[in-house]
Amino acid sequence: MAREHQVTEYMLPDMDSTFKLFAAHLRTVTSEWSYPRHSHPLFEVNLLLAGSQEMIVGGKRFIQQPGDFLLLRPEDVHESRALGTEPMTYYCLHFNVDEPVLRELLCRGEDLLHGADGPLAAVIRPSLDKLIALTSDGAGAKLADKMRALSAVFELFAGLSEGLAEREAGAPGSRMNRIAAEIAAGLERSVEEPEAWSAATGEGFGGGDGADGDRSRETVAAVTAGLGYSASSCNRIFRSVYGMSPRQYLSALKLKKAKLLLMEPELSVEAVSMRLGYKDIAHFSRQFKRWTGESPGKFRSRFHI
Repeated sequence: MAREHQVTEYMLPDMDSTFKLFAAHLRTVTSEWSYPRHSHPLFEVNLLLAGSQEMIVGGKRFIQQPGDFLLLRPEDVHESRALGTEPMTYYCLHFNVDEPVLRELLCRGEDLLHGADGPLAAVIRPSLDKLIALTSDGAGAKLADKMRALSAVFELFAGLSEGLAEREAGAPGSRMNRIAAEIAAGLERSVEEPEAWSAATGEGFGGGDGADGDRSRETVAAVTAGLGYSASSCNRIFRSVYGMSPRQYLSALKLKKAKLLLMEPELSVEAVSMRLGYKDIAHFSRQFKRWTGESPGKFRSRFHI
């Protein structure tokens, strides 16, 4: 009855995305400062605020001046040191995000160094300045501070999405990007609709203790079959676009789905394990603890469910 009198309706799309923010810090160092060669599984924004910095990424040398920032991808091997005779100040932000399109944009670009007067700096600097201010004020003790930090992080993601998408505008999608997107879509279907996907592919339904890795390999193999590339080539293509292997991506999808289902009070842990394709609740519980360090029940109790 209500729809009979409805003239227009506008709705936001359903959204389900998670991210990790790690070791964000504002640091001033002496002119003798350096940081050794290393890598990590996270994206990194490294913004220079004062002084001069040399960053070597994958053997390539970059020189940053105030306002310049480097956008590093997971597992990029890098090292840095201060240049000149004056102290240096920089802001460093490590993060991970499971939004596939944003991950693809972040991993696709070859330009790591972005100038202070560049287009990407123009769209993300306001959110970085908010995060810097919150970091300087020691934000985190109050819930309101955490919410402000979350707001600034999502503004940063919006700026990155906008700026990187504009950079890619008009550029035809490469076959590698299409192949990676097909793999990601197949892995997502295997988690969201495990029974239907199992019936369509002929793959087994369920997982077992010690066999979850084998099941993941079988799932990835089924998804990549028929794409015209070897398993190793598919793995390399996917990693180059999404910054992680197909198996790592599959595990991240399973973990996110498990957490969302556990937050539904009407579902038992056994029902959650079945929806994820585990025939044995004990196997699911052991795998969830490997992922998170805690049992499904303990995770659920933290949300008073």
